[in-house]
Amino acid sequence: MIIPNLSHEVVVAKVDKLVSDILNPNTRISIQQISEQLNLYYQPMTLLYDNDLVYVNSIKWFIGSCHIVCGYCYPHEIIWDEAMTQRFLDALKFYQYEYATAMTDFAFQEQRNSQSLNKYMSYFLEKYARVLIVRVDVKIKVEFAHLVDIETFNGFVNQLMETIQRDREIEKKRKAGKVADKDKGSFEDLRGYAWAIEQGVDNGGLHCHLVLIYNGDKRQHDWFLGEAVGKKWVEITGGLGWHNNGNTTERKRHYERQGTLGIGMIHGNNPLEVKNAIYAALYLTRPDKYEQRLKAWTPSMRSFGRGIIPKN
Repeated sequence: MIIPNLSHEVVVAKVDKLVSDILNPNTRISIQQISEQLNLYYQPMTLLYDNDLVYVNSIKWFIGSCHIVCGYCYPHEIIWDEAMTQRFLDALKFYQYEYATAMTDFAFQEQRNSQSLNKYMSYFLEKYARVLIVRVDVKIKVEFAHLVDIETFNGFVNQLMETIQRDREIEKKRKAGKVADKDKGSFEDLRGYAWAIEQGVDNGGLHCHLVLIYNGDKRQHDWFLGEAVGKKWVEITGGLGWHNNGNTTERKRHYERQGTLGIGMIHGNNPLEVKNAIYAALYLTRPDKYEQRLKAWTPSMRSFGRGIIPKN
């Protein structure tokens, strides 16, 4: 059985989840449930597998274990009954130790990213009396997700990064008097930024978390900036994308009641605001988000990045 519009991203997310459910000692899944999942996703995985992409180990383990059971049979000929499923499980269990190691390696890498991002955020929070922090998540609309693969999505993110650089160049020209007075771009007066591309667990949806650090003496309206960035994303994606503005009044009031408000206007002489701002940014690099990591990517692609700390 093939589910219509079953994209590569959905399939790799489902397969990764299945492998994790089997190898994670804290998860219970019946052999019947595993058989059902294999009958749904084995054939699409073999058909959609792309040799030009780099896959996480769970996908490789899945493909290898299936090959041990199925050999060179055509995928459409395979029906996963309980006996075949048990053979698949026996083969996959050889990767139990590697699964634990993969989770540890991911956590270690995220900790390194966290240290890098912490240092980066601290630089701006110490340098400027006020910074305006905007959090935006950009995605692809669910109804169009099957049309956007990881290479295309990464291309959209790269275009967004290029827009940041263009606005910064315009800002320099404006300060030098080379640009006539007009409305500022979405990223003018931006001093720093960080991003992280992730993938949903259930539907495989690709999304990117953004943290934007503006000069608080030059920009004040954080909700407006979040909306402007979101509209730029929709424009870049040709209407396929949508965004989630993290700087709404309702959200900021919620965080304020909890004492965790770390977005909007942050004052460098307020230790709690500074602490909360760093914590809010570090959401991009949490070691416990193993299942939301990318399952496949292009060889030269990065899933996390930030700006460069100025030398002066």
